[in-house]
Amino acid sequence: MKINWRFVLRKSWWTSLLGALVAIGITLFPLAQCVLAGTCSEPADKWCGTGKCCGATGAVRVYTSCDDKSRYKEYPYNCDPKSGNCNFSNWKAEDPKLEMRTVNGRKQVKLPDCDWVTKTWKPSVWAYVDCCSNNNNNNSGSRRCTPQYAAPTIDDTYTVFPPNPVVWTQEQPPYGNALGLTINDIKAHGGTDTSCGTGRQANITSVTINLTLTQKSIDWILNDLGKRYINVTIKDTYPKQPERPDPAHPSYSCSFSPLSGAGTANAELDCQFFRPLDPGEYAINVTACQSDGKCTTKTLPQPVKVWLLESTLTLP
Repeated sequence: MKINWRFVLRKSWWTSLLGALVAIGITLFPLAQCVLAGTCSEPADKWCGTGKCCGATGAVRVYTSCDDKSRYKEYPYNCDPKSGNCNFSNWKAEDPKLEMRTVNGRKQVKLPDCDWVTKTWKPSVWAYVDCCSNNNNNNSGSRRCTPQYAAPTIDDTYTVFPPNPVVWTQEQPPYGNALGLTINDIKAHGGTDTSCGTGRQANITSVTINLTLTQKSIDWILNDLGKRYINVTIKDTYPKQPERPDPAHPSYSCSFSPLSGAGTANAELDCQFFRPLDPGEYAINVTACQSDGKCTTKTLPQPVKVWLLESTLTLP
């Protein structure tokens, strides 16, 4: 689209606007074109996203010092809006020899990154390189790629102590009183970056579990056990939350810091102590959350079995 500059220059307030656009710089020309003409509706504009326009040129800003923000070099490049997208097509002059790649159909360039507070270099970052306006970043013509992570994952496995727990209050040597059950080795992993191709994972922030008595075990208690004993009921309420054991219990010391690896991509939950009042199979429900707020809740495929000490009974 073309602008009628003769008409623009006849209007003093348009003249002021023109001066402001020149002061801002040529990199905002696609946006100015959009504002003056009122729309950006070509395929390449739509490729850029709502409210953005596709121009023919852009530039990558490469900082050469981590002490002074004014020390950088810009490398201009071309785009070809007629192709239907607004991707980088070629360098206009000097080739900066930067590593490039394509992710989900969009060109990216690897740029040095600085922590301007500590004045130290950080690991290089991938930035989108195109000619879209409204990029809102420090690199003229490029947009830093912000990773989007998949939801966290939870392993299927766990361990339980003791290996064959019995209902609470039934004595179990050598501890004296019932050991209850302690669930360990619940492992969760942060989701992997799905947008920038960095291979990085989100950090796990929390892992929690609870137990629920399976419906099959409820029916077994009320029906099979109900035929053998008077006034058989479900004694506990569910879901059942973990609690801290008595100081003499083997799992007491580790119950104060059960989650290891919090704030990293892989975490493990241990020392989840329960006092089961009902025999049967308990479903283990695990919830893991990560640094971007995404959470996953999963019922582990193998329930934990709690036994009743009577030789004539079998679990459902």
